[in-house]
Amino acid sequence: MNKAMMTAAMIVAVGLAGCGKKDAPPADQTADPAATAATAAPVAAPAAIPIDPAKPNACNKLADVKLAATIDAATKTLKISGTANAPVAGYATALQAGPLDKMNPPNQIVLLRANAPDGATPQVVTKVDLSLDIPNALPAYKSVRIACPGVPDIELKVG
Repeated sequence: MNKAMMTAAMIVAVGLAGCGKKDAPPADQTADPAATAATAAPVAAPAAIPIDPAKPNACNKLADVKLAATIDAATKTLKISGTANAPVAGYATALQAGPLDKMNPPNQIVLLRANAPDGATPQVVTKVDLSLDIPNALPAYKSVRIACPGVPDIELKVG
């Protein structure tokens, strides 16, 4: 009787195991590759490389720096964003909030930081994104000055 119950239990287990399976469609009924590609999940952007404060600031190696500054009135945030071209792949870049000067309205100083990559890297000009959100923005700024040692400051009108 034990043997009969074990056999019955195995038959029930095997039968239940196949209940949730769906058969694969025949080879001639496979999905259209173009439709599958269109519904695929978007590829995530590569994660930003963090700035190492112990490394020298290589912001003077960045070229074609294009930035804009705006105030988001709803969240009272000063938003600075744009792009630059790094001479090789693998540069770590960031904008860091600096001090306000004593002007009325004040100038917001923002530091441009960049770390060159370690080791061999592809010698290809690489576009890097730059952005910074400064909360508790003032109602008005004379300008936003982007500072990088060794190069003239970039002055942005806040608009």
